[in-house]
Amino acid sequence: MTNIGSNESELYKFLNKYGIKTPEYKSIGLNEVISFSSFPAVIKIESSKVVHKSDVGGVILNLNSIQELEQARGQIIRNLEKHNITLDSHDGFIITQMIMGEELYIGSTEDSTFGNVIVFGRGGIYLELYKDVCYIEQYAREEEIIRAIRTTKISKLFQAFRGCEYKEQWIIDLVKSIQKILQENEIKELDINPLKLTNNGFIAVDARILFGKSSYSEVNREESRPDFLHNERVVIVGASTEPQKTGYTIAKNAQSFKGELLYVNAKGGELFGRKLYKSVSEIEGDIDTAVIVVGANFVIPTIHELIKKNLKNLIIITAGFKESGHDAEEEEIGELARKYNFNVIGPNCLGFYEISKKLNITFGTGDVREGTHAFLSQSGAVLASLMDRAAELNIGFSHLISVGNAVDLRSAEIIPMLNNAKECESISLYLEGVARGRSLCESIRKCKKPIYLFKAAKSEVAKKAAFSHTGNLSGNYAMFNGIMQSLGVKVVNTLDSLIFAPLFRDVQTIAVITNAGGPGTVLTDAIAARNKTLYELNDSQKAELDKVLPPMWSHNNPIDVIGDALPDRYENALKVVDAFPNLDVIYMLITPQDMTDALGTVQILKKHVFKHKIVPILLGGTHVKDAREYCLKNHILFFSNIAQACEFLV
Repeated sequence: MTNIGSNESELYKFLNKYGIKTPEYKSIGLNEVISFSSFPAVIKIESSKVVHKSDVGGVILNLNSIQELEQARGQIIRNLEKHNITLDSHDGFIITQMIMGEELYIGSTEDSTFGNVIVFGRGGIYLELYKDVCYIEQYAREEEIIRAIRTTKISKLFQAFRGCEYKEQWIIDLVKSIQKILQENEIKELDINPLKLTNNGFIAVDARILFGKSSYSEVNREESRPDFLHNERVVIVGASTEPQKTGYTIAKNAQSFKGELLYVNAKGGELFGRKLYKSVSEIEGDIDTAVIVVGANFVIPTIHELIKKNLKNLIIITAGFKESGHDAEEEEIGELARKYNFNVIGPNCLGFYEISKKLNITFGTGDVREGTHAFLSQSGAVLASLMDRAAELNIGFSHLISVGNAVDLRSAEIIPMLNNAKECESISLYLEGVARGRSLCESIRKCKKPIYLFKAAKSEVAKKAAFSHTGNLSGNYAMFNGIMQSLGVKVVNTLDSLIFAPLFRDVQTIAVITNAGGPGTVLTDAIAARNKTLYELNDSQKAELDKVLPPMWSHNNPIDVIGDALPDRYENALKVVDAFPNLDVIYMLITPQDMTDALGTVQILKKHVFKHKIVPILLGGTHVKDAREYCLKNHILFFSNIAQACEFLV
């Protein structure tokens, strides 16, 4: 491992090779006569004994003559002696032209999740204080670089801030140069700080590069996989006749399958009118998909039996592997999958659902509605809870995939399959840890469908909890979040948003009908905070509303229909607003005043067929209880508070 940051002249030559500008400079020895003509100048120590020059007084700025340079050299030698650093013939100094300009930073760091990651942002001595930086994956495309840059505050300098004429393309070209450096060299760490922003572009004033072989690696299967989403003949090994057992629930949920469904239980007998085979070997012919719900010690012997049936897809519900310290057994499952080329989700997972053949092999709710949204989760409990929540609100899915410990299939492999599935129009991911970040980035990069992501295990304490739960390690969250956003992933902050956000993915312009001004204002602020737009009423639209509303209505959006509004007033206002063009969604805000008929108001939504999506927000407690129950019973999406109604608008 070599550090050339201590020899700045060598580093300048290296950077120049990749098109990165550096100051005019000259290297000198400890006692060499100084000659230099570009003032003001800077003198710095060049020594392998010094890493951070400023920390030990190894840099002196703003020197305006040869005499001042001579004096500064002596001062640096004395400064280093105070830090017990003695210089010898291998050491020297570099004199550079002093560059004026805004101090920025660019560098790279090796991350366990993504490999080399580029960091760009505000630099100088306040780099760590302000942390105004963005993260860019080593193989990021130009549109990703732009998205990342624009998340920083310093990026405003490149958007004509107060007449600045700096060009965003300068940053893009610089990042591409760093990408090329990383791709052509083995580098552990790179720092250019400060990176001076001048009227003629960037100039790297100080830098350090640590060369060394990367420790990042990904183990990926190179052969063509079977399609995990295609299932014709399914066997459930461990189907149970006991209602309290997981094997019973999965066997029951699977009955809707529009393919051949087989059950295996060592006791034999019958379940739901189907024969219970005593072993896999009793089944004639191939088995393309198998679900294992037997004890952990029987899992691997069962897999060997299934391999003889030309197994293509395997779902291991059983827990008790890596998350419980049984790493070797889990690794053996992965080796078998690679050797015999079959897919695995699990162990320790909730199961799998797909719409085309109505295959529900999960032990979540059996009441899964048809939809166009796929949900992939590392946590079975999170998936089960959101399945139940979705069923309650009539939200449907195209696919549900619980990867559990992810011994084989992970998000990186599943996203391309979902991208090719015509039934799927959007994808949600619940992730705790990511082991193959570079592959995940490439899968997302190629995906043509919107992706929503919730990342758990953001704190150090949560990371430990996630490890004990799924056996996966979590990386730096700020970096993870930044890279995902640069890829165009919609990162959400609540679990509910994983199922709600896709329903509102095209929402930009919103109308609000409310019976109270205060909550309407709060909702307006919440909508604005999500960078969404309130619909602007024109004069003719106001005139239409004048015909059905009291004279004192707000004459603006939010459309305040006044506190004494009964269902008929809401109904009349809705009919008018529903005819507005270029409108995406209507929020119907209901607050509990004495005369308010919340139940009657939400019943309007069953009475008429509206062109736009109308979403009630029912504020309060017992006064709106009946309205909430009506919405639940009739599968009407509603929210109980303003924050909840807006948190998924991404």
